[in-house]
Amino acid sequence: MHDNRKMIERIEEPSLIGRDIPLFQAVLRPYRSMGWRGMAILCGVLVAASLLVNGLMFILGAFPVIGFNGAELILAITMFWLNMRAARASEVIVLTQDRLTVTWTDPRGRRNRVEMGTAWLTAVLEERRGSVPVLTIGGRQQRVAVGAHLGDFEKRELADELQAALTRLRSPRFDNVQTRD
Repeated sequence: MHDNRKMIERIEEPSLIGRDIPLFQAVLRPYRSMGWRGMAILCGVLVAASLLVNGLMFILGAFPVIGFNGAELILAITMFWLNMRAARASEVIVLTQDRLTVTWTDPRGRRNRVEMGTAWLTAVLEERRGSVPVLTIGGRQQRVAVGAHLGDFEKRELADELQAALTRLRSPRFDNVQTRD
């Protein structure tokens, strides 16, 4: 199974770090089973098959088929390209001592950023009958949905990781010299 989420860094001791160092960071990207190289190979196969069919239609004298076949080829390659382009989108979730930052980047590179304080943050997985649950992160005044492109398993795993990071943030370990072994 391919993991859509890459855990960049996870720090276990929030009491020992600075305010701007991430306690939790996740980069979420849409899953694509085929990369750009695979797409180039597939398009080459489509073009070769199209040329073969067009050659046969030319020999048979079915000239209108050649135009429609060419139009279908252009449409198919355009759809594959748009699908691969959509894979450039991403979400970055960063939790520090003071704030949670969620940054969405669309396929064109435009960014939208939301920052929230950590005092009342929770990660809630809202179950939806017959579909993938919705993961929201938020506090008293603001909630945002994250991981819209993730599947059920990945979304549940992300919710558990976020909740564990928030729990570690709220219950730091203190180094007491008197209680050491």
